[in-house]
Amino acid sequence: MMRQEKDGALARKLKFDDLETEIKALIIERVPRPTDLKSLCLVNRQCHELAVKPLYRNISLDLGSSTDTRLSAFLSARNIGLRHIRQIRLYLANVRDRCNQKQQADLAARMLLEFLPEDVLEEFRWVNMSADADTWCPWEAFPADSLLLLYKKQRRMKWLEVMDLDRPILPDLKRNPKMQADLFAHARRLALYPENRETLELSRFFVEKTSEVLEELIIHCNFDSPDPRDHSPPSPNTIDARELNDSASGPGLLSRTIFAHKLPFDKCTPFPRLKNLRLHNISLRYSVDTWCKFVDFHSIEQLRLYRCPGSDSLIGQLSRAAHLPRQLRALEVQQKDNSDNEVLLALDGFLCLVSGLRNLVIDMENIKTLPAAAGIARHGKTLEILNIHGSQDNGILSEATHSGNTDAEELVWSIDDISKICKSCTRLTQLSCAWPQTSLIRSPSLEWKAWENALGYLKEIVTLHISTFPGSKQHTSTQVLPRSVYEQLLQGLAVSMFDVACTSCVKPASTGHGTADQPDGGGGGGGGAQAGIEVQHSASGSPKLRLIAFGISEKIYEREDPRNQLLYLRSTCQDALGASKIYATPIGWCLRQYVEGRSEVLDYVIHRETLVPCRESVSGVRGGWGDDDEFEIA
Repeated sequence: MMRQEKDGALARKLKFDDLETEIKALIIERVPRPTDLKSLCLVNRQCHELAVKPLYRNISLDLGSSTDTRLSAFLSARNIGLRHIRQIRLYLANVRDRCNQKQQADLAARMLLEFLPEDVLEEFRWVNMSADADTWCPWEAFPADSLLLLYKKQRRMKWLEVMDLDRPILPDLKRNPKMQADLFAHARRLALYPENRETLELSRFFVEKTSEVLEELIIHCNFDSPDPRDHSPPSPNTIDARELNDSASGPGLLSRTIFAHKLPFDKCTPFPRLKNLRLHNISLRYSVDTWCKFVDFHSIEQLRLYRCPGSDSLIGQLSRAAHLPRQLRALEVQQKDNSDNEVLLALDGFLCLVSGLRNLVIDMENIKTLPAAAGIARHGKTLEILNIHGSQDNGILSEATHSGNTDAEELVWSIDDISKICKSCTRLTQLSCAWPQTSLIRSPSLEWKAWENALGYLKEIVTLHISTFPGSKQHTSTQVLPRSVYEQLLQGLAVSMFDVACTSCVKPASTGHGTADQPDGGGGGGGGAQAGIEVQHSASGSPKLRLIAFGISEKIYEREDPRNQLLYLRSTCQDALGASKIYATPIGWCLRQYVEGRSEVLDYVIHRETLVPCRESVSGVRGGWGDDDEFEIA
């Protein structure tokens, strides 16, 4: 009898309420969507206490709009989530009437810093909403009094920023040794945004105080260059490029000021704990030797270069044994190359020498070919994220007409190159590149089928980003397709790609034709049927390819859905007979980061633009497919 009761107790289904509090907390920590965490907070008191911690960990607020009145409820003393806030990002709200918006946002930010609990923040960012891809940094002057209040109340900050302020704060910091000790005690990451002499001096102070514990350094310059056509007296904040950057005769103002405590550079020691380095808009033509003096590139794990003239000199220097990185895990290069493609050549050589890369991001302009497949294939055993884009144009954006024709198309790998990469980099989970063209209303092109076959070698692929739109070079009708029709056809293509990815068994059909050379588990779509390949779906499990994106996002920030990028999530549906089929569900750019977390490849800003090759309908007017346009859009 006792044994039966024991067996019955073991057989009883375990419920969530029966779990220990620690196990419940671990389960709730895995919930990604904030809306789900909000629902959990409404279940009961215990779930509220457990879910409020991940819900409030990272906070993003749009200031300068009518919603600022909600801050009073958010900052209520009864809100137990305030003590769990670790990161705050403040944005200027996108409103139509911007009159006095900056002053209203400053007031809201001041109130936020006043009522937050002390010593809870680890990261504070003030981001200026801008349509310019190069000004995502906080170029708007932040109130100095609010920043000093932040430093006074939040003494455990791990991320510090040096930005433009409405007045200098360096004298206030020097007069307060206690604030200095509290401010730099926990700082490990430093972001510098110099744009004048005041920010250069403040950057020097922050670098000197954190040099022994600094783990990540970001320098993003935004200096005004004098216009040679302007004969008016120059502004006091304008610094000539010859004075700012290093030259053949010695270091420039930028290096001498920010790293003044390292002078003379020939006798200085590198930063002992620096692992991550990111540089924006810094001339590296004559400063390579200087950077190699105070940065130990042997121990660098993440290196990111964005729009840095002369980056080929730094990459070439790192290719030497004296500076070759030994622990490099992430490499990002965004550059406009010269006519000789010196950056591309240096990058190809560097990729063949370094080893162990996990993330590789390359976005280049004015190049004749994409990076060599041999250098990428060298990292096949470790590479997890691959993001490669290149074009021959000289501008930042690839302008596209409504017919889909672009002035400068993205470069596409050959079939042999993509096959070599896919066969070598079998651990890839995210891939972003341009694909060959194909039709949406006819059978896929042979080159498209070959790329699908090569994709079959990537067994771990989760997110696929195709930066080009199918059908952009081909006139599918006498007139361009309406957007609704194009999206339906593109959704059908995504369904077929998911269907090909789900293929796990390929065997010869009874027709007796020869079989095509395909990887195990990768079908060839329509080409497989023509070659005598019969595709059977696996009954056990599903492949890991879950998200397909087409096009390039025109948005810079993570809080807006783009219009020029279409995303599809793999799901299932039932037909009339109740059989399950693969279905491609359209999903927003913002929502996908909570549904599929392994999609960071879509977060990178690509400096080009592709329009959806369709006809945009006039507001309030719906024309038929093929009808002549009767309205002209100014």
